[in-house]
Amino acid sequence: MHAELEAEREHYDDDHSALSTSSSFSSTSSSCSVPFSFSPALTAGPPWRHVEPNGNQDHYSSVAGFGVTGLTFTELDWTTVEHRFDRLASTRNVPEPVVKWSDFGYCVGKPECQEMNVKLSAQKRHRLPGEWIQRSPEISNEILKALRGRRECKVDITKKELHRYWLRMTDPSINYRIQLFFDMIDRNMDGRITEVDIKQTILMSATANKLSVTHEEAEEHAGLVMEALDTHHHNQGYLQASQLESLFELSMPLGSSYASSVQHQNGLYQEPISRAEIMFRSYWRRGWIILFWLMICVALFAWKFIQYSHRTAFQVMGYCLCTAKGAAETLKFNMAIILLPVCRNSITWLRKNRRISSVIPFNDNINFHKLIAGGIVVGVILHGGTHLACDFPRISGSDSSIFRQTIAARFGYHQPSYIQILATTEVATGIAMVVLMSIAFSLATKWPRRQSPSLPRSVRQVTGYNTFWYSHHLFIFVYALLIVHSMFLFLTSNVTEKTTWIYIAIPVLLYAGERIFRAVRSRFYEIEVLKVSFYPGKVLSLKLNKPKGFNHKGGMYTFLQCPQISPFEWHPFSLTSGPADDHLSVHIRTLGDWSYQLYSLFQEAVLTGAKELPKIYIDGPYGAASQDYIKYDIVVLIGLGIGATPFISILKDIANGLQNTQLDQVCSSQKGPLKAYLYWVTREQSSFDWFRDIMKEISKPNLKQSVIEIHNFLTSIYQEGNVRSALISIIQALYYRKTGIDIVSRTPVRTHFARPNWLNVFSKLARKHRGARIVSANTGINMGVFYCGPSGLARELERLCTKFSTKTNTRFVFHKENY
Repeated sequence: MHAELEAEREHYDDDHSALSTSSSFSSTSSSCSVPFSFSPALTAGPPWRHVEPNGNQDHYSSVAGFGVTGLTFTELDWTTVEHRFDRLASTRNVPEPVVKWSDFGYCVGKPECQEMNVKLSAQKRHRLPGEWIQRSPEISNEILKALRGRRECKVDITKKELHRYWLRMTDPSINYRIQLFFDMIDRNMDGRITEVDIKQTILMSATANKLSVTHEEAEEHAGLVMEALDTHHHNQGYLQASQLESLFELSMPLGSSYASSVQHQNGLYQEPISRAEIMFRSYWRRGWIILFWLMICVALFAWKFIQYSHRTAFQVMGYCLCTAKGAAETLKFNMAIILLPVCRNSITWLRKNRRISSVIPFNDNINFHKLIAGGIVVGVILHGGTHLACDFPRISGSDSSIFRQTIAARFGYHQPSYIQILATTEVATGIAMVVLMSIAFSLATKWPRRQSPSLPRSVRQVTGYNTFWYSHHLFIFVYALLIVHSMFLFLTSNVTEKTTWIYIAIPVLLYAGERIFRAVRSRFYEIEVLKVSFYPGKVLSLKLNKPKGFNHKGGMYTFLQCPQISPFEWHPFSLTSGPADDHLSVHIRTLGDWSYQLYSLFQEAVLTGAKELPKIYIDGPYGAASQDYIKYDIVVLIGLGIGATPFISILKDIANGLQNTQLDQVCSSQKGPLKAYLYWVTREQSSFDWFRDIMKEISKPNLKQSVIEIHNFLTSIYQEGNVRSALISIIQALYYRKTGIDIVSRTPVRTHFARPNWLNVFSKLARKHRGARIVSANTGINMGVFYCGPSGLARELERLCTKFSTKTNTRFVFHKENY
């Protein structure tokens, strides 16, 4: 699906999507004014609990202490800080090693930047600054000034000074950390923080976290902080250090406490089942299909191998002939069935049948298509390679008497040379097929199809999705050549042995019929573009009228064609409209050549006020892995970037279903999830604009059930508790308490900072839904995890599903969108 293809090109680094090993919780659930629950999830942050060296836990036991103890200035140990210092240190014209004051941020900066930066020379690092200096130089400078008491900051730092600063930044005293945070904001060091000081710090924090905050908004937020404390401190007009603790207390989400975030774990690790059983339950459908396919291939190979071992030609070519003919038989079979996984209409129709879909893994159709392609590659190498390297040399170089006694009649009683064999129709068509398949297979691999930056620039210019799409149609000629190739065989004139057409007839007719049906159906759909919207990140949203007879389920997708771009290209996109909506909607991220042209066409039409918008054809709907959400009582939807698109229609479907149930005052007979979680991870604040209206629509206070939980994560923000995001976190909580709107996403859904800690997320789900079972025997509760995004995180999530299914009594079933 195009949504997934674009999501995988969001430039998420491996360390971004990697599983965090932190076991800490983020801030706990907050109440919401709407019936849906938007409780914060667990993030990869530092531990909230902190015990003073003297054992005093007074601050820890208080709500304020719970908020303040997470405040961190650096997460690096001294060994790492010292190593960074040594990498940058200079001894030029000074008695002892020093680093520049501007390198302070790097020395005590983010841990994940360490490996990237320590490998660079100091000169190169200054020429190509890393994230540590791009994101928050102002914040680092303000921390340094606070540590130096606002003395001259632009002087070099010795190792002793850096160690002293590190000790102060990591001081376990809560009061000291509050004082240092206060000094960082208090620029004139008069012991008072004014509204102007807060506004300036807000703007700095916003820049460090890549947030869009205007001066007017910063002034409003600063006023909100002053207003919150003035209520408790008699309108002083400024803040003192002692008041910061109460500021943290006021900013805590409603109803939060440490006890609510750390749940009792009794029962979490009960009734475990073996890893083998989990693997069997998760993969048995894939396993039997692959095993069945392999058995057929082996049987066909063995049948032909044995058959030709008894032919007279065996005396000339030996086992080379048997191997080539056995591989040819598997090739005929695989060239036939490779078309079946891409017969999308047939698969969509078949998967509606519960009995069939319970034994055939339709969600892995593209993976099976790729597996068969791999089988074809092996077959071509065995068949063609054995012929060229063994059979043909033996024919041309065999003893004349043996040749006359065995296969001479097949060659008109003339023993051909190697060149003459290559010039025959059989060999020429075979070589042509190999060339065409090599081109198609090569351009269908991941790097060329997605124009990987690792490819040479000259290669990237002739690759991409369009190149993949057009090159794949070379198989029309391949199948034609295959028929010709099978009609001219060296060693037989018996028509009954020329069985290639028998293998491929039905699959080719089925696939051709589907393509014709899709072309006709798409022209019968009357499509009108009702609304065009443009969002940051070059995202195009199209609202289309819903054709008569177009019925889809949540999670499905459709193909789009724009004849002004190409009358042949069809591209798949997830539907973001609910099944009950009277319209269709798609969100298209502009990353490929076709989507870029589509964006430009609509942008030009809107800007010029054209009377008619570009024509759009649709084809679908088609089934996807996400539509299986209906099978589960608990669903966990995880989307990265534009990868959230398949899940928007699912949430709308669930919300509409609950609304209809309430209006009808009867329970719906249709099976559906009892609880749905959406974890949306994105790296840019502007991404929230894509689905802002939909989020607001879903969160309308019209239901009594708390069924949907949405968790937004913005990875550009430093993790909760970091000094660079502390003030943003405070303002977020205060503003949400006052208005019910999150200042980051500008929706009722609160935004969490940094990437999720998936280990903690799954731990929380396992505790909350103890005993949730895999679908089996239609009994008990079952939980499905659906993911759309880069494959790196998919492997981690699948591993976690297996881990928690084997070690707890909660069962997770993992699904990934495969297109």
